[in-house]
Amino acid sequence: MKTRVFSRSEHNPIISPLDLPFPGAAVLNPGATEDDGEVVLLLRVEDHAGCSNIHTARSKDGVTDWKIESEPILRYGEKDWRYEQWGCEDARVTHLAEEKRWYITYTAYSANGAAVALARSDDLVEVERIGLIFSPNNKDAVLFPKKIDNRWAVLHRPDAGGMEHIWSAYSPDLVHWGEPHCVLPELGGAAWDGAKVGAGPPPVLTEHGWLLIYHGVKGYGGQLVYRAGVALLDKDKPHKVIARCPKWIFQAEAPYELSGLTPNVVFPTGLLIREDELWMYYGAADTYTCLATAKLSEIMAILTSC
Repeated sequence: MKTRVFSRSEHNPIISPLDLPFPGAAVLNPGATEDDGEVVLLLRVEDHAGCSNIHTARSKDGVTDWKIESEPILRYGEKDWRYEQWGCEDARVTHLAEEKRWYITYTAYSANGAAVALARSDDLVEVERIGLIFSPNNKDAVLFPKKIDNRWAVLHRPDAGGMEHIWSAYSPDLVHWGEPHCVLPELGGAAWDGAKVGAGPPPVLTEHGWLLIYHGVKGYGGQLVYRAGVALLDKDKPHKVIARCPKWIFQAEAPYELSGLTPNVVFPTGLLIREDELWMYYGAADTYTCLATAKLSEIMAILTSC
């Protein structure tokens, strides 16, 4: 396998806490989409109280000249949303063409634990919260962008007593979810993704199936190291795995990934496709927002060889 599949942007970190138009301790784990000729990122911004809001950032080229909104699109601590008392975190965003709007999955964090919440937006300026779709402890939820067998599908990561696998669920209405399946388990032992796994950006449909970039975790001397890997899910039954690369494809190597609030972390959460190129937006060291690119054909070649 090619040593380095992804190439880091020369502008990394593309957004740092110093770029924010207000005080912030970290800006990380962005959801990514496109709207009206611009790349739109949904940034998790941790404030100086230690809690997180979701802010939007827009750029014409998806790399530089980011216009970051001072007011959050999802704000923690609002009176009617007690499960978001401590934070709105790690948003993923999916445009559902059938619904003609964007849906945002994010982690609602409170004294009750981390739960999965869902919101929707017509313009990525105003949002309408739908509420929790999975109870604590659960994270890393991503929506598939189209119906599968006339149902919506989601991946999520419940904590089952220390086992943190990727599961799927299906829904007729984006509110009521059922038919659980364990899709991608943590592998245990010495594996790079042995301690836990979680979905990264929303899956992308290819001619071979659904491409999923996910994060995996391994412990080294008491420290957790986050890397990224790839899997391919069945086009019609995405709870079935067609291929899973046994090796990671992206790890912390740059100084801004190796050092920060949480060292040795790359955490992909946003993905755009530009012809044959994947643009992967990720959090680095729980501090910065970064970009890396790879050829889709090379990623698919890796998966088909598995």
